[in-house]
Amino acid sequence: MDWPPIAEPLLLERLGMDDDAFLAFIVQAFGSLPARRFTPEVLATALAYPWERPERSYLLTGETVELLDDLEPERRDALLQVRHGATPRYPLLAFGSNGAPSTLARKLAHLPEDARRVLVLAGELHGFDVGVSSHPTAYGAMPASLFESPGTAVRGAILWVSAAQLTQLCWTEIGYRLGRLDGVAFVCDQPAEPVDAVFAFAARQGTFCPDGEPLALAGIPARGRTAPALTQEELLDRAARLALGRSATAEVLVRAIFEDIGRLGEEGSRRIRAAGRPFAPATWTPFTP
Repeated sequence: MDWPPIAEPLLLERLGMDDDAFLAFIVQAFGSLPARRFTPEVLATALAYPWERPERSYLLTGETVELLDDLEPERRDALLQVRHGATPRYPLLAFGSNGAPSTLARKLAHLPEDARRVLVLAGELHGFDVGVSSHPTAYGAMPASLFESPGTAVRGAILWVSAAQLTQLCWTEIGYRLGRLDGVAFVCDQPAEPVDAVFAFAARQGTFCPDGEPLALAGIPARGRTAPALTQEELLDRAARLALGRSATAEVLVRAIFEDIGRLGEEGSRRIRAAGRPFAPATWTPFTP
């Protein structure tokens, strides 16, 4: 499967950073955040990650969601031939917030109106599970992170994106490395053509493993799950205790991120990052600019 064309120099520079260069970049970016107002709504948004999404496959056009099961059979069958259209489309695995229509609509809002249509095919990814990245985001949540898990089938989706859409999503996935997963077993809910390779984002900080093994994100359903599943609040509680002490909670951590990033500090951030396990299955190939 050919790599999608990405031609924007500043994005290519960031995607090509090694771990040390990226760490310096993100520490500077995180440390320069201005104080922001912390509200109950801010905390609720962080704790609700990975946010609401349909349980079934859908077509997103701008902000309009159409469930494939509700479409006329002829139109649905035509949409499922997406890889044979005039515009090249690339299968991008979504296992976190990118599967939520609100997130996709916001991230693609800068594209021309006729370039914001995305087919989202829901299904199960076998042999993997979803935890969280080993560092919170600027909006307070710990974002999703893929990890190997033999015998597990985790809910996810394949976004059939254009090169322009993938480029836009790469800009927004600051804490992730783009790559390709070969030999995947993704079972789509719809009778779509099977795929055996997908593009995906891997968390730069690795998957959060405060006890030495990955913790699953309870908000992402899975069958045959073997990792302990924690809510977003419980995961943030664990990160808060690592960074800020035993009595710290998710609310204390999110408040610090918004009101006083210095309270988290370089040492607190380092302790959370130290609990990360890199994503490096044999079938993973990172993108190289």
